[in-house]
Amino acid sequence: MITILYPVNKLVIGGAEQQLLELLRGLDKSRFHPIVVSLYPGGPLDGEYRAVPGIEVIDLNRGGKYDMTVIWQFIRLMRTRHVDVVQPFTTPAAFFGLLAALLVGTPAKVVRESCGVQRFSPRGLLAYRWLEDRLTRFADSVVSNSAAGGEDLLRRGIPAERIRVIYNGVNPDRLQSNPEGVEAGRARLRVPTGGSAIGILASLTPAKDHASFLRAAALVSVKRPEVRFAIVGDGPLRGQLESLATELSLGERVVFFGNQRRVADFVGGWDVLVSSSSDKEGCSNSILEAMGLGVAVIATDAGGNRELVQTGSTGYLVPPGDHVALATAMEQALADPAHRHVVAQRGQQMVNTRFSLARMVSDYETLYTSLHTARRRGSIPRELIAR
Repeated sequence: MITILYPVNKLVIGGAEQQLLELLRGLDKSRFHPIVVSLYPGGPLDGEYRAVPGIEVIDLNRGGKYDMTVIWQFIRLMRTRHVDVVQPFTTPAAFFGLLAALLVGTPAKVVRESCGVQRFSPRGLLAYRWLEDRLTRFADSVVSNSAAGGEDLLRRGIPAERIRVIYNGVNPDRLQSNPEGVEAGRARLRVPTGGSAIGILASLTPAKDHASFLRAAALVSVKRPEVRFAIVGDGPLRGQLESLATELSLGERVVFFGNQRRVADFVGGWDVLVSSSSDKEGCSNSILEAMGLGVAVIATDAGGNRELVQTGSTGYLVPPGDHVALATAMEQALADPAHRHVVAQRGQQMVNTRFSLARMVSDYETLYTSLHTARRRGSIPRELIAR
């Protein structure tokens, strides 16, 4: 039995947290014992994590951002639970988990890098990321969920032989939409007869650049007043973005739905999904899920997005931060339903063949087993070289 400890910040709704949840559900519990350690208690996903059979969820109840005593709690857990592999999923939990693993001498240390937010991180978080970069040099393997992330790791000085790309996988259960739920979602959007729906599924944070989405929506609305725009997700910028929507005179043409767990009922009712990220992206869950649902995708050329979206083939790719180009792509997609359908079908086929949850889980199980075996023998196997 290989015991794996996963440090996280809090069990909130986010891409990393969702991927970890899917991984935990899929791991073979007869071979792996997963322990999720959260810096802070609670969170919208807490119940779903605790419902997964065969895993432990432990809260450290960190006293605040200046509380460093969690390092000693990690050390105690690693020693008493005889942890074999440590794999942090979010910052700053990664810093505490990696430092404790180094102090304890945990056999295998895996760092997960999603090529995510860098330009818009608060100073405190950037400091933790800088420290994590230093600790990452001592990791046995560094996993990126995109080739772009792997290239970024190389630029940051991580040896190529320690880098491995494991793309995200899509849980087929999240692609099961309810026809009544889809109809209800479009009804809440007030899509008129013959109208279309364009949506975005992302946390309301600076890196996701909802402002460009709204500005593009305003341009499209001038020519196509029958189009409605949906925003699924929540975050610190909600009030600011709602004000911007009012300033742009979007009125009832845009609806903020907040966080939703049954995202298929919303995305499945859209004609187009937009990913407008202006910071680095890894392997976007929202893009994969939209494609899996047969919905056409418009994405910015940020990070790993171009590995999923190729203009004219599996979607439409536009420059980051360019709301005019984004609006043009929206109009192009709406103007040619036949081509949009072909693009959506190609994206769906790609997700079905290359981004299955079973493949992702298998890749991680192979990694854990190889590292565990290698550490017992005192060497890292060559099959862990980047691919």
